[in-house]
Amino acid sequence: MWLFKGFMPSALMMAAMALLASCGGGSGASAAGGVSSSSSSSGGGGSTPPANVTSRISIDRNRAGQTLSGWEVTPRFWEFDKANNRYDPSWLSSRDAIVQKLVDEAGITRVRVEVRSGVENPVDYWTPFVAGQISYTAGRDHWYEKINDNSNAAIANASGFQWASFDYYIENFVLPMRTRLAARNQTLSVNLCFVDFNWTALKGSLSHSGSPDEYAEFMTLAAMRLRDKYGITPDALEIILEPDNGDGWSGQAIGRAIVAAKSRLAAAGFGPRFIAPSASAAAATLGFLDGISSVAGAAQAVNVVAYHRYDGASADQSLSAIRQRAATLGAETAMLEYVDASVQNFFKDMEFGGASAWQSYSAAKTASSAASVGNGAILWRDPGGALALTPQFSRMALVQREVKPGARAYYVAALLGTDMSLDFQNPDGSEVVAIYSASGSTVEIAGAGHTAYNVTFAGSGGAAYTTAAVTANGAGLIYVTIPAGTVAVLHSTN
Repeated sequence: MWLFKGFMPSALMMAAMALLASCGGGSGASAAGGVSSSSSSSGGGGSTPPANVTSRISIDRNRAGQTLSGWEVTPRFWEFDKANNRYDPSWLSSRDAIVQKLVDEAGITRVRVEVRSGVENPVDYWTPFVAGQISYTAGRDHWYEKINDNSNAAIANASGFQWASFDYYIENFVLPMRTRLAARNQTLSVNLCFVDFNWTALKGSLSHSGSPDEYAEFMTLAAMRLRDKYGITPDALEIILEPDNGDGWSGQAIGRAIVAAKSRLAAAGFGPRFIAPSASAAAATLGFLDGISSVAGAAQAVNVVAYHRYDGASADQSLSAIRQRAATLGAETAMLEYVDASVQNFFKDMEFGGASAWQSYSAAKTASSAASVGNGAILWRDPGGALALTPQFSRMALVQREVKPGARAYYVAALLGTDMSLDFQNPDGSEVVAIYSASGSTVEIAGAGHTAYNVTFAGSGGAAYTTAAVTANGAGLIYVTIPAGTVAVLHSTN
């Protein structure tokens, strides 16, 4: 957050000042937003409700929704220097700072540990890549080149699997993340995810999509490596990443893989939650679920119905049907990748009855300036080595770091205006109310479960910072003024 500390874009400051003046905000409120209550608070505010309330929300504490599983990230940095067609180890010098900021500032508690199908191959292409002996493209060509270890799926030939790429991310990222979270009395959740894209010319002689027993052998070996080598038991198994971009992964193929993997993993002592179908387009989710359901025992094993949002704005139209289908399966939903995710996407996915887990995509990237960062990463590193939350992620990070795994969502009704709102109760009993105001608003909040809150504001392209404390008035109402494009997060203090 170094880039934005103590800095507020002039447009945001002017909007906040105008809103504060119009609602009678006291001089104690900062330029980031204002509060008003029936009693004095550190943020200031009048003793009566502001006259120009433009947004009203009402929280119903009798309607409980989804329970948060975690905030997820994929271990991707700038190790692949595509411009120079080589491995770039420089991210490792920032690794500890990346881990610290992901946990402390972005609230990350869950990691997608990918294992590429080309791990089943007699040749290790990763080690020469990181040694600078082969180029990025030369190594990538083999990522999904699958060569069977032997003809017996019940007995693995250890020399037929090359785990160097898998181990690289466990040792350099997953273990440090686990240590950082443990220091905060938190637990890292691990989602073991199979990747078998149809993007490379070299595909090998084996089809995991067509050989469920071979798939089950592979994923059980990956789970055993996590457990036996690193002391990590995977919490979830994401059957296949984006089957619509995969090598032969129909809904039926996913169903058969689920059934085979569940049996093989159970025999080895594992009981992960199963995630499927993880299609790249949300609209494709139901079709894949239909195929999964055609395989006996498969649909019943799905614990989380995952979707991605690469069908853009139209993805919103699929959310209701996805949630309804998940409910019939007794499953949760999760949005587990969208590089271009906006704060509006985030609030839509996490609303009452929505996702139990969420991620945009990668951990960190480099850029010459904040304006050139682009999308898809939580953090960015400037040419001088300083790390900060990306402009894309700073507002979402504010919500994620306050809402903890195990938090329960509650229904929020929008009675006036177009603000987007969330309400969660953390395992420690604290309440988090998050509001995104696209055009700016003075919000009246009814039904909150507590009477005293700290309010933190995150504006577009800026870092979040606490500006005030607020208390409910005698009628139990809370008033907050939010500048345009800003997320306000209230975290209870009593």
